[in-house]
Amino acid sequence: MALYIGNITNVIACQAYKVSFLEYSAWMLIPCFASIAACYFMLRINFRHEKYIPKHVRIPDVDPRSCLVDPKGAIFGLAVLACSLACLIGTSFAHVSVWIVTGPFALLTLIRDIWYDYNGNFKGPQSASLVGPSLSSEDTDIKTEISLGTDNLAEQGFASAVPEKSIVQPVVILDTAASIQDDGASTLDSERPNRSVAGSIFEKSDHPHSLQLDVLAQEHHDAENNNIASPKDSTPTHELQSQDTRSLSSEVGKKGRFERRFPLLHAIAIRMPWAILPFTFSMFVMVEGLSESGWIGIFSKWFTYLVPNYVAAVYAVGFVSVMLCNIFNNVPMTILVARILQHPNFAGSTLATPEVVKGCLFALIVGSNLGACTTLISSLAGLMWDSVLKNKNSSVGFWGFFKWNMGVMPVVIFVALSVVVAEVAIVY
Repeated sequence: MALYIGNITNVIACQAYKVSFLEYSAWMLIPCFASIAACYFMLRINFRHEKYIPKHVRIPDVDPRSCLVDPKGAIFGLAVLACSLACLIGTSFAHVSVWIVTGPFALLTLIRDIWYDYNGNFKGPQSASLVGPSLSSEDTDIKTEISLGTDNLAEQGFASAVPEKSIVQPVVILDTAASIQDDGASTLDSERPNRSVAGSIFEKSDHPHSLQLDVLAQEHHDAENNNIASPKDSTPTHELQSQDTRSLSSEVGKKGRFERRFPLLHAIAIRMPWAILPFTFSMFVMVEGLSESGWIGIFSKWFTYLVPNYVAAVYAVGFVSVMLCNIFNNVPMTILVARILQHPNFAGSTLATPEVVKGCLFALIVGSNLGACTTLISSLAGLMWDSVLKNKNSSVGFWGFFKWNMGVMPVVIFVALSVVVAEVAIVY
């Protein structure tokens, strides 16, 4: 909400009223920080119990840089984003359409991704499981134990680096090691000495998903250095290598031609929220239908009864926008309300003074940004967030999301609108 490009609804509203990048930030920075403070205060009240936020959270000993699949690409992306933001600020005075400014940077990023795929640099998040030394049957047993689930980890000597209530997949830390028998044989025992693999092994990983493989590879490497042979390992190494090769060939054979040639573009494409696009598209069709059938003119007359002064205008337009977000989604809602406010029935009214118009504009922006947080269907971001959770076998649910946000968002919205009222009062 603080920046012009923070939400597409900001762009729609500001382009309708020819508001520049700097003017937008000058008006919305204070309401944004005030709403953040109010949100933090309400969240602390609602989640004050220790069952929601533990007093002590175990932090995994992980180098953040090791989580970057493509460090150079991350730097390139940040540089492109910074240049795009600078160009948006520089061209805001000329009222250039946002897509004209951001389009070339998006094309540049796409070209870079194609070049990255063309050179075969992208390995994918699952490629780590296809490399490394061959694994013994004992190592396979360890990998099986790791995949048993978080419910049984504590019973088998595993520690989770994420709180119980977290929706994030836990980073598993193995606290077991192979105990050496007097006869030189190695057995898997549940009472192994503690061994931290998060610092020494995980830091060598090129990707966070390769933690399990690194653990197994290190155990295998230690066994080879000490010339230890497991009595349970009856499968020759060359047979395991042949099985791994056949498995790899099978996985490669299942991939399509485009996926094999452009794995990064394919990974981006399959993560796009295609399933929720029909809903959003239907909301745009509904708004256009209301406009063509003449309802915009009728709504604009009704709006004149809500704006006897700028104070009433800000609160009325703000809360109406929040409610409409949960009917049309925030992007179509912004288009609809912007057309209502610009209709001659409203704009030509004697009540539409400069302070009322300005208050309505920024009340619409507040409503489109904060109203998007009230239910899952009120914004495209909420639908995408819910889709990501479902893909990871976790979900909050519509009513669960609504229940928790109703204890937070009404206060936050009221505070933000009150700051807008104060700004209008000071400026006009």
